[in-house]
Amino acid sequence: MKQSDRNFLLKRIVKNKNTTTESGELTMAPKVRKPWRGRLGETDFLRMMMEDIPEAMALLVKTPGGWVYCYNNWEHEKLTGFNQKAIRNQDLKTVLGEAYYQVYEKNADWCQESGETIFFKGTACWNGQIKDKMCRMSPVKSDGQDFIVVAELNTKALLNWMRKNHLSATRFDQMFQTHTATMLLIEPETGLIVDANPAAQAFYGYSLEELKAMTIQQINTLSQEAVQDLRQQALAGRQEYFLFPHRLKNGEIRQVDVHSSPLEMDDHQYLFSVITDATEREQNAAALYREKELQKTTMDAIHDGVITTDAQGNITYLNPAAEQASGWQIDEVQGRPFDAVFSMCHEYTREPLAGLVIRVLECGQTQEITEPTLLFKKDGTMIPIENSVAPIRNKDGAIGGVVVVFRDITVTREKKRKIEYLSYHDALTGLYNRRFYEQLFSLKESELAHPMAFVMGDVNGLKMTNDVFGHTIGDLLLKSIGQTLKDNADSRNQVIRWGGDEFMIVMPGSDLKDAERLVKRIKEQLKDICINGTIEASVSFGMALKKSRDDEPGAVLKKAEEMMYQIKLLESKSMRGTTINALLAALDENKAETKAHAMRLSDHVMKLADLLALNVEAKNRLTLLSMLHDIGKVGIPDHILGKPGSLTEAEWLIMKTHPEIGYRIAANVPELHVVAEEILHHHEKWDGTGYPSGLSGDKIPLNSRILAVADAYDAMTHDQVYRPARSHEEAVGELRAQAGTQFDPRLVERFINQVSHWL
Repeated sequence: MKQSDRNFLLKRIVKNKNTTTESGELTMAPKVRKPWRGRLGETDFLRMMMEDIPEAMALLVKTPGGWVYCYNNWEHEKLTGFNQKAIRNQDLKTVLGEAYYQVYEKNADWCQESGETIFFKGTACWNGQIKDKMCRMSPVKSDGQDFIVVAELNTKALLNWMRKNHLSATRFDQMFQTHTATMLLIEPETGLIVDANPAAQAFYGYSLEELKAMTIQQINTLSQEAVQDLRQQALAGRQEYFLFPHRLKNGEIRQVDVHSSPLEMDDHQYLFSVITDATEREQNAAALYREKELQKTTMDAIHDGVITTDAQGNITYLNPAAEQASGWQIDEVQGRPFDAVFSMCHEYTREPLAGLVIRVLECGQTQEITEPTLLFKKDGTMIPIENSVAPIRNKDGAIGGVVVVFRDITVTREKKRKIEYLSYHDALTGLYNRRFYEQLFSLKESELAHPMAFVMGDVNGLKMTNDVFGHTIGDLLLKSIGQTLKDNADSRNQVIRWGGDEFMIVMPGSDLKDAERLVKRIKEQLKDICINGTIEASVSFGMALKKSRDDEPGAVLKKAEEMMYQIKLLESKSMRGTTINALLAALDENKAETKAHAMRLSDHVMKLADLLALNVEAKNRLTLLSMLHDIGKVGIPDHILGKPGSLTEAEWLIMKTHPEIGYRIAANVPELHVVAEEILHHHEKWDGTGYPSGLSGDKIPLNSRILAVADAYDAMTHDQVYRPARSHEEAVGELRAQAGTQFDPRLVERFINQVSHWL
């Protein structure tokens, strides 16, 4: 409707329909629908224009009190529930409702001031219903009075009108071209980029022509199938937001938020996508996630228990170590107050330690719990812990909770006790060690009663026992002796393993007579010890007296050692004889040698020695050698010595060590060291293929060569565990066969002549 038409209509309405009350208020004649009479006048046309168009229309007039209604048509009456009579002189608030009239009032003022037709979206409460409508306001003047024609427009009609007038296209184009957000218009089926705003061109690095020649699949790094599927979801309205990796022209990949909605233009459907660069946000989110995961992984991995709470002291997290130590699971305690779940007390007084978390929340200071503390587990048992409570602060410095870190020190304490025990005790015997002695006289001597007797003891023959029978037997001997000393000492005495084969007993409040009585008891009980059936326990003792605290412990100890060594010299001769007898007994016990074999062998070698005109010293050595040449077999396992069949390669290597073992035994006994070398080489061969040194010819000691021939003959002519006896003739034949290779050929013939003569 043109402005001139509106003014003319207004004048006709005001002239023909309106009257003025005595008070000066504007009134309107009631609406009368006249029947059709076949002739239309000017007024009829005007009434038809107002009454019969599909839009709800009303007339507002400006009064000193604001805008009021003075007229409405039939559609407006149906919309609002106000007829022409009822709406007269009603202000906007009354007709539209308290919450909605201000938008109309504001736009009416602006329409009057601008003198232009305006459109806006209005909301009103009509007929008890809240309705949204598109409104058009047009200003008119009549006889100096301001009026506004209000049309509540049908949305469909409005869209048609906007399409016809290209208003929506114009506004969309302005928004599309000037907005700083990246925008793309995409053909849904093919993914072809139909349009791109300047912001999109700047972001992707392509010109408009380049973008319009591309599809979205060339930008999105997902698979073509995935992109097409998601595009169809956006077209159908099932999904509006996406996070995509988009590739720029320079090859850089950026994470972008894509908001896509279907849009109909020119009778075609498109996808209108607004794109925001989310790379930094996603990188920050990924970094935050990694940080949280690292923190969680760290908390889960450490062996200390970790419990966190919120600002109210309610539990938010338990790491696995805390769950294992306390017996609680996170889903059982999450959200519960810390003190309602975890109870602690002083280890010795059992005084409760409550409110730690609340105190840290209030004061904001870390609390280190130095007192020995016990934590009550879920099952009611208690564990000793070390713990601390510290505030958790956010980036603003405000306290957001606390973290409780604790450690179950049960195992630590046990290890500490073991370390302390081992630091003052001998690991083998369990007796005190030398460090304990030093500690005793550096810290506690003032508490020890005087006089004080020192007893020193030295184990006889330990080295030879280790060499012959092995360190396992030697250790067993030491433990037996140590236990005997401990059993006989009273509670005031400290029994100490002083060194490898030395023991000491410190006897506070005792004199030398007390020490002598103790040594006598010990010696009596040592006689009952017999290790491995052959090794007897023998200890030489010495003693000295520390009369007062003024006496130096070192000087007293030295006196006890000197006395011990003197006694050891006196006992050594009988001890050596005992040792030799023990070795021979051991040799007979494991069947490595028999007395009958030793006697026959001694007879053979002595007769051969006479033929060779050996001197008395050589004959004595030969006799001793014949008795002890296989003494090293006491160190060979019984299952090898008594094996009836052939030895394996590994077993044979063990068997071949017996000459060296025998050598070490003989070298450690003064009476036997004269035959040590001959024992070592009694398995050497004339041609140098023997063991252990591979000596040949005359380099092999003569007595070792003599013994080799006689020993081989006697072994062949008597039953062995691995074969039966052979005849004299067979043995002689074997000796001759090995003459010059295994045996000295000169000794073989003399021995054969001698043995044949005896037979």
